[in-house]
Amino acid sequence: MKKIYKVIEQENGTITIYGSNKWIELHYAKDDKQYFRFHNSRYYLDDFMNIHNSFHNPNPPEYMKEFDGYINDSFFSGVCIKLDKEEDYRVKAYLFIS
Repeated sequence: MKKIYKVIEQENGTITIYGSNKWIELHYAKDDKQYFRFHNSRYYLDDFMNIHNSFHNPNPPEYMKEFDGYINDSFFSGVCIKLDKEEDYRVKAYLFIS
């Protein structure tokens, strides 16, 4: 069973964020891209959208502002990450489903 990190009630539905709030170690691929494993999938940091980039993402949803990046797996789900500000080799990953 997945651990619920947070539930956000909105006018158009509920968003549930799952995650253990534990650090996940980053690895380097052969092409020097950083990745991590989460729920039996490999996620590359280059594929995540920066939530705090005011040019490419000028109006992020309020519930996403605590995270550093996100990637959609489908129209209704995706993965949010928090980067470790003190260590360069780990992230926290969360699954969101609406």
